[in-house]
Amino acid sequence: MTEAIARCTRYRRLAVIPLILGVLMTITPRPAASQVIPEFEQFHTWTDVATIYNFSERFRYDGDYGLRGLLTDSNWTLLYLRPSVRYRARQNLTLHGGVALFYNFLTGEDLPELRPHVGVRLVTPLPSDWVLSNFLRLELRAFYLQSQSDWDAGLRFRWQVQVVSPRFRIGSLEEFYGLASAEPFIDGSSGIEGTFGDRFRFNVGLGRQFSSQLRIDLNYLFHVIRVSDEDGNFNADDHVIRLRFFYSVN
Repeated sequence: MTEAIARCTRYRRLAVIPLILGVLMTITPRPAASQVIPEFEQFHTWTDVATIYNFSERFRYDGDYGLRGLLTDSNWTLLYLRPSVRYRARQNLTLHGGVALFYNFLTGEDLPELRPHVGVRLVTPLPSDWVLSNFLRLELRAFYLQSQSDWDAGLRFRWQVQVVSPRFRIGSLEEFYGLASAEPFIDGSSGIEGTFGDRFRFNVGLGRQFSSQLRIDLNYLFHVIRVSDEDGNFNADDHVIRLRFFYSVN
């Protein structure tokens, strides 16, 4: 029991690291040489649907599909398909893998992106039915440059720390829950212009379980973004309203 408590304490300490990094990024002055991208000083809209199919108690399919930017940005719209699977290695540990297709519709040249990924998620129960999860993910981002008829690729590492509240009621309605997360993105493909790989994401949301098969989240995301290209470094704050539907087939 003592060993389990010590292990849980170590997990909680590790989970605080991305939160501290995020606070430092938001309060640290930006270099005077950097510029701000005006079109990203606004709200974007993301909408996606996640489907779940359980093959067994350990193995399941997760696929999410979505549309971003259409309602709020005439210069950029993104359509994506991201099928994936997960395997429960232990009660609190799952292994993830999948591949995604992101298609960026831009005012200039469209930019398709192929994104295979692998990941591991560690879930830690907290007091009063709160839940903490750490999700580490490694992605290969492969962009097809149509004007050059060539691919350019790089790796990106992501670490999401998320807490989910116990269920509560609002008025006469039950089965609500809250969530909050912080996620640093570390990009190895900074040579690819305009891919917004280096960022820090904060997310807060409110969700409700409508049935055993359907739940819906409404989230606010705040991104601290850094972009590098031949003209230098650009910084932007991106605000997102995200509506997520989760549907379990079985």
